[in-house]
Amino acid sequence: MAAAAHAAALTWTGDTGDIKGATILLVDDVSTSGSQLQQVALRLRTSGAADVRGLVLARVPWSG
Repeated sequence: MAAAAHAAALTWTGDTGDIKGATILLVDDVSTSGSQLQQVALRLRTSGAADVRGLVLARVPWSG
């Protein structure tokens, strides 16, 4: 899954202690399936974030 590989390639340059117990808002300009936001959120939760929310500015229309 490409989204999981992309999320795994992200690196945190700050103090990883900042993630533990934090509430984090992820902002994405365009969402297609939502899988990228989901994978990054899962990685942040695994790293100790208490809550991860997503905000998407635009969504690609459903095809079907």
